[in-house]
Amino acid sequence: MGANPMTTDGISPAPTRERLLVAAICLAAAFRVFMFCAAFPFFNNVDETSHFDLVYKYSRGHLPAAPLEKLDPQVVDIVVPNATGEYYGRPQDRSAQWLTESAAFLRNQDNRETWAWPTYYLLAGLWCWLGRLLGLTGGHLLYWIRFLNVPIVAAFVWLSYIFSRKLLPDGRQRIAVPLIIAFFPQDIFFSITSDVLSPLMFAAAFFMLLEICFGEKSWRYHLLAGLAVAATFLTKVSNITILPLAAAVFLIKIKQAVSQKQLKHYIPSLAAFAVTVTIPVALWLGRNYILFGDLVGAAKSMQLRTWTKKPFSEMFNHPIFTPSGLFFFLADLTKTFWRGEFIWRSKRMACPLMDWFYCVSSAVFLLASLLGVIINKPKMDKHYRFALGAALFVVTLSVVLLAVLSMRYDFGQCFYPSRAQPYFTSGRLIAGAILPFLLLYIDGLQRILAKTYLASRLLITVGVIVAAVTVCEIILTLPVFASTYNLFHLK
Repeated sequence: MGANPMTTDGISPAPTRERLLVAAICLAAAFRVFMFCAAFPFFNNVDETSHFDLVYKYSRGHLPAAPLEKLDPQVVDIVVPNATGEYYGRPQDRSAQWLTESAAFLRNQDNRETWAWPTYYLLAGLWCWLGRLLGLTGGHLLYWIRFLNVPIVAAFVWLSYIFSRKLLPDGRQRIAVPLIIAFFPQDIFFSITSDVLSPLMFAAAFFMLLEICFGEKSWRYHLLAGLAVAATFLTKVSNITILPLAAAVFLIKIKQAVSQKQLKHYIPSLAAFAVTVTIPVALWLGRNYILFGDLVGAAKSMQLRTWTKKPFSEMFNHPIFTPSGLFFFLADLTKTFWRGEFIWRSKRMACPLMDWFYCVSSAVFLLASLLGVIINKPKMDKHYRFALGAALFVVTLSVVLLAVLSMRYDFGQCFYPSRAQPYFTSGRLIAGAILPFLLLYIDGLQRILAKTYLASRLLITVGVIVAAVTVCEIILTLPVFASTYNLFHLK
């Protein structure tokens, strides 16, 4: 690979054809997300009812003040007539008796996601408020909230291109990364869920941290970067992996300032960064501790799920320390990280062949990227090498985080995770790492191709991967498109 032609002072002008191509990729991503959001009826098996309840409450200016709250009665009135049982079996007949009994049941249910962190719900709440202002109700309001995912994904694709154009050394890579992101089969993009915002927020914070590390940025840029880091963490507690990277960048800048004897010059920028990271996070953690009795706010939810903390001495008596347990954890996590966790008619929406492709290609390409950095370290552009190192850092931390959580709890009578399979293998929990992961994935693929006669065929290879993933996704989703309870059949 050649040296990176970009400088830390800005992004070189992109050819018009390249910008048009990326714009077309963004439109394709937006269309794909719109169609799949419209195809899936409500409510999926990944807590979509609970997330909708929180979005609706935020749209009315209600910030939950208890760790558990009942579903809003107006939410129940929307959920019951628009729900289908097709995710778990056959759809309900929606008779008057069934509607009455379902409404009575839901009004007595606790929302286990009440404690969830606020960034997505503030944004989606405003979007929901706008929808209600436009006169949308019932099922139309539900799909309106889902369609917020369309601009989120389009922005994520475009941001990945800006990131690639600035930091990647090969022109083909800067198209390959947004291309694979545009068709990444993770089903969080088709649901009302806070997980959908994590990839965009994490990518923005990740990119801004690298920009601070590589060059001179104003105190305003540091302030915005600090807000991006805080907003990322406050989107999902599992995005905590952005904080160690932020701390590392902060220390690197201090070291640079000291070595250049310009610490006084850097103090306003570093102070702006530190303040905007710590104050929003501290306020939210303090609020949780005062209202809920714990910093995260999830203690009551975990109690309801029958989770209990293990003594430290018992944490290491866990099957993840066996070859079969570690293999299951990593393989299942990789599968769900790629394609998600939706079920349809009580069956996982998954293709075994593609699942193994996700596992094998991820392991091979990430290993190739790691070995390439180690072997070719003297020849690599230092900025690109640091970006790969930062990506590997946050991806590894994300996996370790879920491993530690798997070890930390006895899951009692909970269905998932369970005592029989005590593993957090929901890839959506670490969806924030999609861009760093794909940066390593594409780098490893490029290194492998460079050793073959396909050295100049990166985009063709990625195109084949995208085509295979998309065809599989469409085939798996054909029964969903035929549902009489989705947007295409909504009256």
